[in-house]
Amino acid sequence: MSFTPLRSRSRSLSPWFATRPDLFVAERSPRKSATWLVIAALMVIVMLLVSLNPEATAELLGGRVRSGLAIAGAFFLPPAIFVASIVMFFVGARRWRIKDGGVLTNPVIHGVPAGFPLDQVVAALERGSADSAGIVAALKDVIAHKGDDRLLTIWTSATDRAMYIGVIRVDGKDLCIDSEPIALDPALFFDAKDLDRTALREHAGLGR
Repeated sequence: MSFTPLRSRSRSLSPWFATRPDLFVAERSPRKSATWLVIAALMVIVMLLVSLNPEATAELLGGRVRSGLAIAGAFFLPPAIFVASIVMFFVGARRWRIKDGGVLTNPVIHGVPAGFPLDQVVAALERGSADSAGIVAALKDVIAHKGDDRLLTIWTSATDRAMYIGVIRVDGKDLCIDSEPIALDPALFFDAKDLDRTALREHAGLGR
């Protein structure tokens, strides 16, 4: 089956996950949901304090003439943050899980310029645990060539020994997944976060 390119505003593989309900399910992250609810509740408290004591708020911030921007912030930022928190509660608190399995996390994401040979890096990653040194070298090369034209992103579930490697192309405000992300053989699963940290350390050592 051919792959249909996907366009979105997401720097993740979420648009692709959404096309594969046979493999992935979306759910709400309890931790993120609680965080955004707490922020929203705090903003409600701030809004009440400001609305019930506008003169005192103005005086506390130095008077309307002396600190106009601070006054504007005190009266308008809390409602804006409250609205943003509610939006994030419904949208930003989503996470993806392997169907009947563990939660997917994103331990590695790096940006590179358009001309960087990212295909070679992906090929090294596909060798998985059979070539840890090659993966570190490839990631080190990616780190040394920072850019904003393409994103290398790795999603994993250690519980399922599942790993998905994707490349996202940046096209202005849109982000495009032009080819289907690669599912690594579970037998080749590796600790992407650990190898990425090793690459970062070795790159920093080269820069001294």
